[in-house]
Amino acid sequence: MHINTALVKSKNFKNAIKPSLLKHSQEYRVLATLRYLYPTKFDTMITGEAPDIQDVSSSTGIEVTVAVKEDDMKVSRVFSELNQGKPKDIEKRKKIVKASGYSFVPLKYESVAISTSGTADGEKHFFQESIRRKIEKLEQYRARFKRMGLAILLPETPTSYAENHLSEWISEILDESANLFDFVYVISHRFCLYYDAQAKITEKSSITQDESWLLATIGRMTAEGELSITDIEWQ
Repeated sequence: MHINTALVKSKNFKNAIKPSLLKHSQEYRVLATLRYLYPTKFDTMITGEAPDIQDVSSSTGIEVTVAVKEDDMKVSRVFSELNQGKPKDIEKRKKIVKASGYSFVPLKYESVAISTSGTADGEKHFFQESIRRKIEKLEQYRARFKRMGLAILLPETPTSYAENHLSEWISEILDESANLFDFVYVISHRFCLYYDAQAKITEKSSITQDESWLLATIGRMTAEGELSITDIEWQ
């Protein structure tokens, strides 16, 4: 991955991404992050349908999900349109985000993330629910793919407690049945956690704010057709 190209670094999105492209943008962001951190492992993987990311030659597929509460979908939409419109509209959106229990976390390039100070039990519940939602579809993929993984994108900054217990929360779900995911990746603004379900081994890689922003930008630009997976940014 060449994430520091002039095209990516100079990109300034004027509007929120179209709802119809949001899922594809998230999938491309996950693929970009995995290719960036593990280039030899994911250089032949592409996005697809059922599962979301796949490599037919190695018979490996990855489903992508977002760990977000259903009630927070409204907050996510408001946040995506945060800086659009008149100043009074922007302030109105900020109030909606804050009233929903979120706070703003400053990032690079004059951007921000959102974080909630919810309870540890709440974080655990919604994180594990994001895994359960994808388990229902797993059986249909097993006929075509020998190895199936899950990538969980965290749209908000997790608390330190959650960050330290993610592998434990994953293990609890995967131990419920022997026919679940072979591996899990958790991608946040500042790290990527890998969990091997067979060996029960956890590895964690750090991601800087710059890298996270650039990878997310590449993901969105690809979903919107400004980049192709054959472009230098993906190589």
